[in-house]
Amino acid sequence: MRQFYKNWLRQLLLLALVCAFVNNSVVAQGTINISGSVKDSKGQPVTGARVKIKDTNQGTVTNVDGVYTISVPSGTSVLEFSSIGYITQEQPAGAGGTLNITLADDPKSLNEVVVVGYGTQKRRDITGSVVSVDPQRLDGGLPNNNLAQALEGAVPGLTVSQTSGGAEGTATIQIRGQRSISASNDPLIILDGIPYNGSLTDINPSDIGNVEVLKDASASGIYGSRASNGVILVTTKKGKTGPPVVSFETSYSIDKLSNVPAVMSPQDFYNYKKVRNPGAITPTEQNNYDAGKFTNWANLATQNGARSQNSVSVRGGTNDVKYYFSANYLDAKGVAVNDNFKKLSTSGTLEVNITKWLTFGNTTNLTFNNRSGLPATLSGDYSAFTFNPLLNPYQSDGKTPTVYPWPEDTYYANPLAPTLATNSDLQYQIYSTNYLEVKLPVPGLTYRINTGVSHSSRDQNTYYGVGTKTGFEDQGEIVDANNVANSYTIENLLNYNRVFGKHTIGFTGLYSYENDVTTTTGLTATGFPNDVLTYYQANVALLAKNSAGYTKSTLLSQMARLNYSYDGRYLLTLTARRDGASDFGADRKFGIFPIAALGWNISNEKFMQNVTAIDNLKLRLSYGSSGNQAVPAYSTFATLGNASYVNGTTTAPGYIPATLANPLLHWETTNTFNAGIDFGLLKGRIQGTLDVYSAQTHDLLLKRSISSVQGITSIYQNIGKTANKGIDLGINTVNIKRENFSWNSSITFSLNRNKIVDLYGTGKSDTANAWFIGHPINVNFAYKYGGVWQTTDNLASSPQPNTQAGYAKVIDVNGDGKITGSDRTIIGSLQPSFTYGFANTFKYKQVSLYVFVQGVQGVTKDNTTLSDNVATAVERNTYIKNYWTPTNPTNDYYANAQLLATPIYQPNVYGVDIFQNASYLRIRDLMLSYDLSPKLVDRIKVKNLRLFVEGRDLFTVTPWKGFDPELSSGTSIPIIARTFLVGLNVSL
Repeated sequence: MRQFYKNWLRQLLLLALVCAFVNNSVVAQGTINISGSVKDSKGQPVTGARVKIKDTNQGTVTNVDGVYTISVPSGTSVLEFSSIGYITQEQPAGAGGTLNITLADDPKSLNEVVVVGYGTQKRRDITGSVVSVDPQRLDGGLPNNNLAQALEGAVPGLTVSQTSGGAEGTATIQIRGQRSISASNDPLIILDGIPYNGSLTDINPSDIGNVEVLKDASASGIYGSRASNGVILVTTKKGKTGPPVVSFETSYSIDKLSNVPAVMSPQDFYNYKKVRNPGAITPTEQNNYDAGKFTNWANLATQNGARSQNSVSVRGGTNDVKYYFSANYLDAKGVAVNDNFKKLSTSGTLEVNITKWLTFGNTTNLTFNNRSGLPATLSGDYSAFTFNPLLNPYQSDGKTPTVYPWPEDTYYANPLAPTLATNSDLQYQIYSTNYLEVKLPVPGLTYRINTGVSHSSRDQNTYYGVGTKTGFEDQGEIVDANNVANSYTIENLLNYNRVFGKHTIGFTGLYSYENDVTTTTGLTATGFPNDVLTYYQANVALLAKNSAGYTKSTLLSQMARLNYSYDGRYLLTLTARRDGASDFGADRKFGIFPIAALGWNISNEKFMQNVTAIDNLKLRLSYGSSGNQAVPAYSTFATLGNASYVNGTTTAPGYIPATLANPLLHWETTNTFNAGIDFGLLKGRIQGTLDVYSAQTHDLLLKRSISSVQGITSIYQNIGKTANKGIDLGINTVNIKRENFSWNSSITFSLNRNKIVDLYGTGKSDTANAWFIGHPINVNFAYKYGGVWQTTDNLASSPQPNTQAGYAKVIDVNGDGKITGSDRTIIGSLQPSFTYGFANTFKYKQVSLYVFVQGVQGVTKDNTTLSDNVATAVERNTYIKNYWTPTNPTNDYYANAQLLATPIYQPNVYGVDIFQNASYLRIRDLMLSYDLSPKLVDRIKVKNLRLFVEGRDLFTVTPWKGFDPELSSGTSIPIIARTFLVGLNVSL
């Protein structure tokens, strides 16, 4: 904690120096007072209207009579007047005095422009399911390491799964559940109009302007390929007309481990082994036990994580030239020792009106990632959490980790050993999008060319010296991996938009080409004279093995979309897209995906004019197809694998079949129906969207198991069907809006069900892969744990031969009087009953409190922290369990004994997994912020200054007994950590 304050004070000192410089370089300005009233079109006062200085957080609100008073810097200040249900208005402050404003009605802000596929639309004209992400999640000071964290729980129908809680932090995203069994279910990311294939980590959250999520066929199908899994449109910040505005944000946070289940103490572990198998105690363990030398491996391998982030940006422009430039530096230390991640990124955006008919735009992002260093081991056989506490962590010097902490069993490596490896992991990436737009002589007709280019190069070099188990046994080992990915996209767009009386017509035509090339090289070498040159001595290795790879994928697409609106009431969208993928067979590369959507703005009808309680009511219906080609490149070809052979003393290269050819492989297709209602009530006090959807996927890109008689065990085929349906609900409310206090809420709710309809055309399930007709794609399929056999049970009639009291009881599911493989069954559900999010923003004068709660209900998972593998039960520590004993006849967990702990009820069955409810409710974010008052801000000559403190993942309510219910299994590592953050944002 002391280090936390030191780092924070350093950054405050840096800010103070910046402010002092600004104070000395900016000409002092006086202030002027402005007062007046804000009324609606009927002359009624607007209570609680926001009055602020443009591009700052300085402002006030009107009282019950619609009256306001504000002090602003003299000169060219502009005041911005806004209120829910009204069109925002801007007025120059002038010389001060009285300024009265009349706001025009704007129910639900239906004229708001929303980014959709290949352009923008007014929200009232959208026929598809499009959700805009709450700005508070994107630019509210939250400690988001990547885009996925900002989206978690904030969009109905969108699910985020944390796959890594380390220094970098990674996650996967699904929209409206799983459709495909073997192919990818990842959504398509569109960054500034161009498909993005990079890591979400490389998109700087502070540069994101807005995010839209396209969920149904009408909204997402315009992107064709991969659109069946939904589309996330990310638009970075752009320049604005006005003088330069320089913004600086700094934050520092610490991460603390949370939800770590307790393991046995060294004394308890020793006794546990003695009971289980007295002969298993080795001399090293006995000597350390007798001497009281106990090791807390978890304490040695973990630490408090820390994260320092600093961003600076400048934004401005004229009517013809707008610009935005930013730089961001992140220095993160994870909860595992030696888990480090550093990122330096820059972004530049320039938009230029070259002439009245020609516009050019460019956005370029440069990113450098440094992941160097291997962290201590927190999972697997060498997990620091379960490593034997009776072993030796260090050599005699008390600093250097031992090669073999357990001399009697050299299988186990020291969990601290990876920290000794010399590792360099550097990645460089450039991502650039450009456009040129031409206004053609025909009114409303424009031509636009979009280009996107990306290059990513990652070099990973590791040397394991003789101080590690790997290096000691192989006399040093080098593992190098280099990956280079290049892609470019060219899109030609023709747009036509005109209004003819009550008729509005919009047409978009597209012709695009996308090319992705990835090359990989690798090296594994062993046997070196010493460790001095680390991974720079492959040329003297006793044994070396090289590897290389190359993949190329190409997409060629054409698309046409027609939007029609009559009198703002009746809406029609027709889309057809033709995609061609190089990954498919010669005669199967192209697929055509049509979509139709209808919209009815009911609130614009005459019979709704006197219904004052309803501001907006729109019905949407859509049906259409979208494709998925997410299979490995060259899946249609037969390929060969390496198989070297020895001829005497000579080793020669050889090859064997690796995959079978399937030239008939083609597009996986999803047909989706969506019905939605958008509504706004009580002058914008309540706004929401309800969607009901059903999707049918056929011609699945399924990796089917086949007979291994020819040495190949699987092949990709277009077989099988799945179904997916659900409900998405999102509601935003203004609960309280007073002169000095407001309370806004946002609620999301999602329910999704998927199932396998058919697999191989036989109507039969595939037990080997745990795929079952009529059940979800992913299931828990195992023997069902029924507690523990007690002394009072009739053991003679047990379906488990030779059962004794204390054995695990297995449910005889089929009732045949014996336990066999047919007694395995589906247990609970990996598919939640529903997910939800609940965000609240409370504001009192300059103080704001943001509380975000997120949860998952009705999911069941295998709790692997309860596993006792007989092969390692006396070698590794175990989490504390309520074991059965004759004096403790519990059903929680079976007896601790060498023969009883593994419930051998049939020769081919080796254990019973214990499944638990993994539902949870989590306080995801709790942020308190303070905006300095206009007087103080004016005094230090800045536009705004904001202080904030944040806590993330502070508290979780769950019946789960393990690390974290959100992770894929009970022992997944890294563990989710609590984050405590302080930060500051200032604009000059």
